[in-house]
Amino acid sequence: MKFLLFRLWNYLRGYVIIIIEGFFIEKFINICARRRIHLWDVRIQRERRVTAKVGIGGFRLIRPVARKTGCRVRLLKKRGLPFVFSKYRRRKAFFAGAVLFFVLINVLASFVWSIEITGNEKLDTVFLENALAANGIKTGALKYRIDTRRAVDRMMLEIGRLSWISINIKGTKVKVQVRERKDIPEIVPRHIPCDIVAQKDGIIRQVIAKEGIEAVAEGDTVKKGQVLISGRVPVKGDEKYRLVHALGTVRARTWYEDEAPVMFTRTETLRTGRVIRDHSLVLFSKELDLVRRKVGFSEYVTDEVRKKLTIGDDLVFPFEWVTVNYYEVATMEAHISEEDARETAAREAYEKALGRVPEEAEIVKENVYFTEQDGKLTARAVLECIENIGIPSRIGGN
Repeated sequence: MKFLLFRLWNYLRGYVIIIIEGFFIEKFINICARRRIHLWDVRIQRERRVTAKVGIGGFRLIRPVARKTGCRVRLLKKRGLPFVFSKYRRRKAFFAGAVLFFVLINVLASFVWSIEITGNEKLDTVFLENALAANGIKTGALKYRIDTRRAVDRMMLEIGRLSWISINIKGTKVKVQVRERKDIPEIVPRHIPCDIVAQKDGIIRQVIAKEGIEAVAEGDTVKKGQVLISGRVPVKGDEKYRLVHALGTVRARTWYEDEAPVMFTRTETLRTGRVIRDHSLVLFSKELDLVRRKVGFSEYVTDEVRKKLTIGDDLVFPFEWVTVNYYEVATMEAHISEEDARETAAREAYEKALGRVPEEAEIVKENVYFTEQDGKLTARAVLECIENIGIPSRIGGN
């Protein structure tokens, strides 16, 4: 630590590296020490020749010592802040440009130039960006005027799909994290009479009625909307009934299926290796075309590469270099063996059917088979599940 502070102090004050040559170098060093001329980092280069470092003030006092000892002293290098200032003092335009650059960077760092939204699945990103803009959070906004707490409170009130939102400003970037509300069935208040009805078709596996009367039994086939546990409880010795809030669980066998065609040929698009690149510069959302070339390919695909001027992860500036690549492609038709075609179609049908299965459902049986109609082969996947299909429904629909 002391060594680092010593180096920093000498750099701020300025120092020079000198070459000392002669027969009485040791005498030269001793006289410098007696006269408080501080030499450091003394290194022997060869016989009768050494290098050393000395401060600017000490260098001015060395000449009498050199004459007295008959040594020759030559200046090798200049180091330190005073020499840097002296060097650039004549280059006023360069120095002014450097100062202007740092001032511009500090001014630009006072604004928001990037908004990053994560966590949204069903809520559209553009919709959230518009909601943020309505609360003063948008590209080009002065970040010191943004009230993130107020924006969070307003968006939670205005957007019913949100369950949580966080807004943080880091550098010139606004980081927004959201969490959406999950869709849950309507909850009927405990004091309101209701039935338990089927939310989908199935075959009853088990009925457990905690309140109400069982309306179906194991093995019954039920349709969507059919009453499973009735909230109308008959009164003994009377034709009337009393209404209750039905409670219970009804587990049933359900099926989810999907299909995919068996394709024996596949169209592939291959790049030929030829490419044309267009370049443009974006300044404050205004795009300036720098290179615009004519694309002479009959078939091509494009991709766009955007590189923003950034310092670290959070300091983003409104300057962007855009490169559009046009790749020439050729379309080819590849033939697939029957075994591979069947396997691909079966996997696709299974994944599509699996995507229909609710998270809480238990898959008990899987079946994939093939059907042929009008000369077309199709893979069909059927997944049998056990799940609770009962949901509450107000009696009378009120």
